[in-house]
Amino acid sequence: MSGPNAAPIGVGILGAGRANIATNQHVPACGRSGKVRVVALCDRLGSVKEYAGQCGAKAYTDYDAMLADADVEMVQVATPDWCHCDHALAALSAGKHVLLQKPPCISMDELDRLRRAAAEGALKICLNNRERRLSRTIRKHLDDGTIGEVRHVRINSRGHRYPIPDPDHPYLKGALGGVWVHNALHWLDEAFFYADSRPGSVQVFTARNANGPPEVLGEGPNYWSACFEMGEQVTFRMEYNTMLLKDGLPGGMARRLIGTKGEIRHAYGSADLVLYREGEEEPTALELLDADLSEAEDVVDSFRRAIDAFIDQIRDGEERPPRVEDSLLLMEALLRTKDVQQRVELEVSS
Repeated sequence: MSGPNAAPIGVGILGAGRANIATNQHVPACGRSGKVRVVALCDRLGSVKEYAGQCGAKAYTDYDAMLADADVEMVQVATPDWCHCDHALAALSAGKHVLLQKPPCISMDELDRLRRAAAEGALKICLNNRERRLSRTIRKHLDDGTIGEVRHVRINSRGHRYPIPDPDHPYLKGALGGVWVHNALHWLDEAFFYADSRPGSVQVFTARNANGPPEVLGEGPNYWSACFEMGEQVTFRMEYNTMLLKDGLPGGMARRLIGTKGEIRHAYGSADLVLYREGEEEPTALELLDADLSEAEDVVDSFRRAIDAFIDQIRDGEERPPRVEDSLLLMEALLRTKDVQQRVELEVSS
């Protein structure tokens, strides 16, 4: 049944046994959606029972058992990166719809398996950054022609300070792709969201902080600079820096969108967007959509928007962006560049 009076779809959330993205974002986002209801939480940790009790859901410590639950129509996978692919494939095989936390996979083999499964089942990658108010505000101004036609997108991230608190953390291991594979899909999807075009090639440069031993830095490169060609007219520069930063320098994210009639800028350490337009001497502050939300509320609301869009897709069969085909192509771009420093050509279908 579709429409405003459709019954909420039953959701099971995997990975909800401790304070993490599953319990802090997925669960409350579902609670704010009128299109789903959390019927089950699953985690190998026994503490999942406590979280399930808080939202009136069934608790499972066995994933197969949750997949056998007929009340679970959709599974939200929020487990560690190296589990994503297998957990998603198991749910698809069980006939469930799957909202999969990024990154969807950590290898080309897993990517191929997901592509095959995606052709047979309902799979969506949860790329909620495009649903954040800042991203949506930028997209609105691009649609309104505020800076003309986009020609260049730049997104920079400054991450952990030296020394890394836990250099043995799995997400810092080279075999898993390090922080590049763990985080970069969000920002590449954000550029795709702005450019309305998938990447056709990428030039990547990586470096490693030489000012400390591996035991305090983690494995693999900790600085990445990648230049993507997004269609024929737009370029995208992404820089991800977890190398040593001086104390006091602002971290976080910075963005810059250059168009034929102006620029939109977002500075490190700022929550504001500033517009520079052709012919105007002074910059203008842009009002964010949903400016009344706190930062934490904005994050949860972005997950809620992603969930709602997927439910609409399930109900009417019309795929909502980002399409899984596009998301997996972006993931391929990241995987193919993680161990090289060269130009990589990507096969992009029209």
